[in-house]
Amino acid sequence: MENCFEGDFVFKYVFDTAWTREAIKNMEALGELRYYESFPRPMFQVKRSDGTIIKGVQGTGECRVIFPRSAPAAVKAKKRFEEAFI
Repeated sequence: MENCFEGDFVFKYVFDTAWTREAIKNMEALGELRYYESFPRPMFQVKRSDGTIIKGVQGTGECRVIFPRSAPAAVKAKKRFEEAFI
């Protein structure tokens, strides 16, 4: 994705299934989960210990991931994120 924040590495991931409440709750295994279930379109955000931020909306099949600013850390964080979904 085009970088929304100067110096950040922002990627959009598209999955073949939509985010469900259960799948969102399972994201807690990856880091600090904030789940806004009461929103008209429930959304979630996960902050990982390496600085990666994962954002998504329940019912959609995609999420945006913001990796750390430094290039070497971003490459490692991206690889770890992708391995979690393979």
